[in-house]
Parts: sequence; structure tokens; C-alpha cells
Amino acid sequence: MYMRWEETRIGGTTPTIKNHTATLVGHRIFVFGGYDGRRNHNDLHVFDCEKMEWERNPYEQRDRSSFSLASPIASQPQGDGDDYALAGSRSRSQSGQSQRSYVPAGRNGHTATLANGCVYIIGGWLGSGPLAANDLHILHVDTMRWEEPVTKGVPPGPCNMHTADYLPHLRGIVVFRGGNGREYLNDLHFLDIDTLTWTKRAARGPAPEPRANHSSAVIGTKLYIFGGWNGRKRLNDLHVLDTAAPEWTWRQVVVHGDLAPHPRAGMTFTCVRDKIYLFGGSGPSAAPAKCFNDLFIFDPQLCKWTDTIVELDKATVVEALAPDDANPNDTPPETQVVVIGDGPSRRAGHTCVVYQRKMFVFSGSYGAEYLNDFHVLDTDPTPKALVSLSFDVQQSLGRFCNRPEFSDISFIVEGTVVHGHKIILSLGSERFRAMFTAGFREASATEIIIPDMRLEVFQWLLTYLYTGALNGAVLDAVDPAVELLMAADEYMLDHLKQICEAALQSMVAADTVHDILAAAESTNAPQLRSICLHYLRNAAFA
Repeated sequence: MYMRWEETRIGGTTPTIKNHTATLVGHRIFVFGGYDGRRNHNDLHVFDCEKMEWERNPYEQRDRSSFSLASPIASQPQGDGDDYALAGSRSRSQSGQSQRSYVPAGRNGHTATLANGCVYIIGGWLGSGPLAANDLHILHVDTMRWEEPVTKGVPPGPCNMHTADYLPHLRGIVVFRGGNGREYLNDLHFLDIDTLTWTKRAARGPAPEPRANHSSAVIGTKLYIFGGWNGRKRLNDLHVLDTAAPEWTWRQVVVHGDLAPHPRAGMTFTCVRDKIYLFGGSGPSAAPAKCFNDLFIFDPQLCKWTDTIVELDKATVVEALAPDDANPNDTPPETQVVVIGDGPSRRAGHTCVVYQRKMFVFSGSYGAEYLNDFHVLDTDPTPKALVSLSFDVQQSLGRFCNRPEFSDISFIVEGTVVHGHKIILSLGSERFRAMFTAGFREASATEIIIPDMRLEVFQWLLTYLYTGALNGAVLDAVDPAVELLMAADEYMLDHLKQICEAALQSMVAADTVHDILAAAESTNAPQLRSICLHYLRNAAFA
């Protein structure tokens, strides 16, 4: 399995912040708030994943005549540790009135959750007072207007460095509380987005110990909680909350195998298709700061972590694993994950958003260094059929192809005689060499019948053996390319197989993929098989 960090050229101005939020809305990432080492911010930045650029004015859809931007609130410096989850903040009082023409106060350590076309901002650290914020703000994306709604029930209270995840089957947001300014918590709260009603939820089973600066991910009806800081140490435990039944259930995940990420906080924990990707975070050392830039993958079905192998300077899959003249069909085990390219540096307090199959990692900090870089990881890059160096056959031998001059063997194909030369055929094909070796009946034969192969395909095969090349028109259609692939496999011509795989790659489509996949399976062509499976995977998630 291969992944690739892509080179990125970002248009527009990138903010330098950490402990912000990043929320995917369609093909755009909404970045709100954060801390730059001096103050909290309440700026909204919008990044277009397709154009790979920041939008100049995200509020241009709204009536700016009634809009005044709140000034950022000064805040105490924060390190890569997690004690600031208890360091205090100012709580915004509830006025009982919906406010439409404002921007929430600057903050960090909040959450921003997409639900029903709106972004829900919950809590965070405002920078003054003994407690974290206990407010709720909603950004209506269609109008780009903020609202501080009137809610029912009992809200969670002050929360900072918590998590908030949308559960589509319940049409609500579940909050696993972190710090409130005085203590670390582990209580559950649920916001019904249709009625804007808060409910404190209980759950059976052993709950995770109180913590902050942990991370979460949702797969189906299950909420996964990983790591964080409990006031004494970093954690690397993994818990799952099952919300399928009316009575929710906590369970600590028993991980199979010895591999597990180091204890950490401030990492990202992002669901990509049916797996969860963990990146970065702050480690156990606070002075000096210790951060990670490693990537782990958790498989919920296998309950197993997978580490990744990083190849910084390799441009292709083959180069990452073998010398230039290696056979590209010599692939590693499917359980091995190779990440190619130069990824993000060590960091914590960053964000990670998934658009299609790509992970967008942005910003964060490492000690006193605040970052504003953008990195994109393609978790399932399109495979490329590679062709290794051809065997050395003099082009002048081509004039003897299917000529009786010096011929010492003939083939009968569809009733037609085709002339050959044992030495040339043996040089290029292990199959022919075996046929002409003593002990096989073909060794003494002057004519060999070739069954189950069209004359034209056999002639292409001989042309390749005599010249090392093919007429390009031969591989312009699926059927002849598949026939030649099968012939190349039968006569053990691996280089010719690679040429056929490369040609068939461009022909993989909805109406051909299953036939081409069947041919790849029957001829043991792993590059072509990988290309077909990649097409089917991405068609399934389209």
C-alpha cells in the first residue's frame, strides 16, 4: 500500500496559528480562531481544496453594512503542554436573543462541527477569567451569517480542548468534555440540532479517564477517543462509544499486536474511508517541547495499528523499494504502508481535514515556533504502470523475423507457417529456452503447433522478441492488448507484460474494468490489478 505527500503551491495568505479549527464544507475548508503566540483570533479563513488557494473575502456573500469584526482578545502565551486547558477563559453570557450581525470572540481550543449545512462553534479559551467559554455559535454557510442561538436544556458548561462530533443517525452533536478551566472532565453531552436542546448523556461501561487535548473520530455509529492529557501525563489509550442503541456504551479498545503510537496530545485523528489516521501531536517532554510528525493508521475492524515507512527522496513506487532496474511487479506485502515524499515537520495543535481521499494538514506549532504551512497526503494515489529496462536485442535482428533465412524452427499457427530462430527466441523467452532444451519433445521437432492463439497475436509476440518493440497500433484497444498480455504471460515475457499493463491502464473505465481486472488476475499482473482496484475503490466512494 502506498501513499504520497504532494508538493503544494498555495495561493493567498496563510495564517500562522495553532489550536484553531478546520471544518470541511463541500470542497472548502473553513478555518476559525486560533492562537498565534500573542493573542487569540476570531478571523474566518476559507481554503478551496480544488483551486488550492485561500479565498480573499469569505464574508462577501453577506450584507457587510451590518457587520463589524470583533477585535482579537489578548491572551497569555501557550506552550505545547496541555495545562492551559485549565488556565482559564472568559465565558460569554447568554443574552436570550439571537444575534445575526456579529463574529464570535477570538478563541482557541474550541470545536467547529459541520451539521445540516451549518458550522457549530462550541467553547474554547477566550484568554481571561477563571473558566473556559460555555457559548454556542452557529455559522450559516449559505448566508455566511453568525448566530448565537437560544438553546433548551442544560448546556455542557465551560469546555476547552474538548471534542464535538456530528452523529448523522441521531442528527446531533456529541461533546466529550475536556478541561473547563479548573479540572479535567469526561462527561458526555448531546445537542439535538433540530430542536437545539442540550442533554447530558450517560453511558454503560468504563468511560475514559478525564482528559483534555485528546482527539476523536466517528465511523458509522461509533465515536473513537484517543490520547490526550490528564493533568499528569500524556495518554495513548483508545476508547469507543457505541451510539447505535438508545443506551450508549463505552468500551476500551483492546489493540491486537504490540504496535501503538507513543502517548501524546494535540494530535489529529482523522477518518479516511474505513480507517483512522493519526498524525503528529506533543509527546511526554514539556521542556524542551517534544512533538511528533509520525503517521499511524488504525483499522477498527482488525483493532490494529499500522506504522508507516517514509521514503523522503523517492519519486516512484519502484524507486522507493528497489534499484532502478528492478521489476516493478515485485511488490511489497499489502500490509506494508509506504509513504513517499517530504511530509510535515513535527507539530501539535494543527488540524487535518479529509477531502475525497486526501488529507489536508495545516499549521500548528512546535515549541515557540508557530507554523503556517500546508501539506496534502494522497492516501490512495493513482498507480502508474512502470516499464523497466528492456533486454538487449540488436535492432538489426528484426529483418530475420518470420523469414526462412537461417530459420531452424517453424510454428503452425491457425494453419499458417511462421519461421523462427531458436537462438533468438531462447535469448528473449525462458519458455522458448525450455522448449528447445533436451528432454522436451519440441527440442528435436522442426515444427511446433501453437494452439489457442491467433496468428496475429503470435506474430506480435515474435516481433517483440526480434526487435524489442511493438507497433503502437497493436495496443490501441482492450481485446488485442489483453490477448498480448496473456501471450506474454504464457511465454514468460515480463517486460512485454509491463508494456501491456501500461497500455491497458489508460483503457480502464466503467465498462472495461471488470474484464481487465479478470485478465490481470489470470496473468498475475499485480500492477494492472492494483490500477483496476484503485478505480473500483474510488468509483465506490464517488
